[in-house]
Amino acid sequence: MKGLRVRVAGMGLACTIAAVGASAAKPAPDASQAARIQALEQRIAELEKRTQPELGQQMLMLELRHDRLWWAGEAGNWNLAYYMAGEMNEAVQGIIETNGDAAELQPQKLSEIMPSMLTVPMKNLLDAIGTHDKAKFAKAYDDLSAACTGCHGVAGNPMLVIGRPKTPLLDDLHYAPLPQKP
Repeated sequence: MKGLRVRVAGMGLACTIAAVGASAAKPAPDASQAARIQALEQRIAELEKRTQPELGQQMLMLELRHDRLWWAGEAGNWNLAYYMAGEMNEAVQGIIETNGDAAELQPQKLSEIMPSMLTVPMKNLLDAIGTHDKAKFAKAYDDLSAACTGCHGVAGNPMLVIGRPKTPLLDDLHYAPLPQKP
């Protein structure tokens, strides 16, 4: 069998590629193999649909992080607030990736609406967290909450109004910052 020698410029490397004859080509699958492959591909698609998270569950996780974000900022725990803001961004990204085409907004898409409505308020919130200023944080948090409510309105769910929590959804997380070590 004849080979082809190729030199990679400037690297001083050479490799040999063997010419592949027609006898080495894979034969086309017969009808029964093709049918089996098609059935397996259909089954994979069905399983992927079943494992896709439900939008309401994803929104509930987003709400939990939104709640914890408030209590972290209220307690002046800026590291925790920053962490929760990051978790919120991840939750939004998860919604965009798995339910970006959800039926709630058709013909518009969550993958387009959520970033357009949440990017600026989230950036402003992160900026406020960086200043460690509770008043700026509270305003930025309220603006983000209003953006969430606005997104719900666009989705045809104006009854979903997001605001400041009055009590933590879960009370097992200590929101006060840890004492600084000398």
